[in-house]
Amino acid sequence: MCYADTATNPDGTADASCYCGWQNTYATPAAADTAAESHQRATDDAEREYAHH
Repeated sequence: MCYADTATNPDGTADASCYCGWQNTYATPAAADTAAESHQRATDDAEREYAHH
């Protein structure tokens, strides 16, 4: 399971990152939040799929 988080930068951009090593910078904090949620959801779905095999 991944746990992504975001941090707003002084220039108004925002970083989204995860302990698994995934990270990216986005134009707005809202975009970073959306990406972080999507990252967590995608890894949760993949782990659930793997567990069923």
